[in-house]
Amino acid sequence: MTESFKLRDVVFRNRVLVASGTFGYGDEVPDLVDISNLGGIMTKSLSMKPRDGNPNPRITETASGMLNSIGLANIGVHKFIEEKLPALRPFDTRII
Repeated sequence: MTESFKLRDVVFRNRVLVASGTFGYGDEVPDLVDISNLGGIMTKSLSMKPRDGNPNPRITETASGMLNSIGLANIGVHKFIEEKLPALRPFDTRII
């Protein structure tokens, strides 16, 4: 059963959305998942300009788990629009 929903003025096909960053920019996963079956993809975080993120070490193990401080490393919004977004356009899903 497919159940669409509306968030403000945006209608999503269903409630299955991938969390930010879990699918990278989205163009890495079409061979693994039929993106058109998803309600939407929240891409990896973007900034206006590219960012290298924080210097190493970025991840460390602690007694209670893991601590990370990646620093939002990303390619920047303009490069995303030019290089990554075109690969997502053919899929019938929301790109967030």
